[in-house]
Amino acid sequence: MNLSGFFKILTASICLLAVSNVGTAEAQTFHCVADTTKAMDLIRKYHQPGNDPSPLCGDIAAELVGAPYVPVTLEDSVGDAPIRLDGFDEMSFLNTVAALAKLATSPGHARPKDLGMIIDNLTFRKGEKSGFHMRMNYAADWILDNKSRGNVKELTEDYSEHFKTKSLDYLTRNREKYAALKDSTTYEKLRMIELGYRTFKIPHMRRESTEWKEVKSMLRDGDIIVLLTNEQDKDIFNIGFIKKREDGYHFIHASEKNGKVMEESEPLGKYIKRNSKYIYGWRWIRLK
Repeated sequence: MNLSGFFKILTASICLLAVSNVGTAEAQTFHCVADTTKAMDLIRKYHQPGNDPSPLCGDIAAELVGAPYVPVTLEDSVGDAPIRLDGFDEMSFLNTVAALAKLATSPGHARPKDLGMIIDNLTFRKGEKSGFHMRMNYAADWILDNKSRGNVKELTEDYSEHFKTKSLDYLTRNREKYAALKDSTTYEKLRMIELGYRTFKIPHMRRESTEWKEVKSMLRDGDIIVLLTNEQDKDIFNIGFIKKREDGYHFIHASEKNGKVMEESEPLGKYIKRNSKYIYGWRWIRLK
């Protein structure tokens, strides 16, 4: 075994040992005590009780740049969403950053178990953590559910009348990729949920609209941007947050291609244009 491999195993062992030493009720929300410590440090750093959580999302997302890309959803075999800052996929990055911002702006003393509850509330349909089938892996599902429960606001339809019809069934069509879908009951439950997203109308902004004057003037630090894929059975090309820089808003997201959380070096509009053969439009969401 090489030295790098040894230290990876050692670090994992320390995390598991630390988790085993906390109370059982809270241990279910931890991936690693080190991750929880980092999360609480971020909440203390950005603590603004009573303020709007949305503007904090860009700053918190930027704090996580460089974290490894980890296929959290693929590896989830039971429908869990532990607090972890050691690695993210697209949706876990979205939910973790949003939960950190919401807790940082909540009144009262912030506790790790509160963060776990907010992550669960954002991650699972109706906030019900009752299995993998309740985990929201499509942006359309995540937006519809969290909008109905007052967690987010969508601005897309304020500026666009464009829709694209899709049937979202990527997960069950690719059953072999997902650990949880080896279980037939879980697979059938998810298949029934996906039936609700057949011929589903997805609102979207035009690709070039990030450069429109009326849109640029209304974009805000921390807005959630969903880049919509041309692939037929899913809706996310990528999803993340924007952060204002001197030359415009930059996109921060968990990149499977690059293997880490990254902030794109070019403004959002140029990034979309460069990837236009993969992206047909975008959705504009703001955390509440």
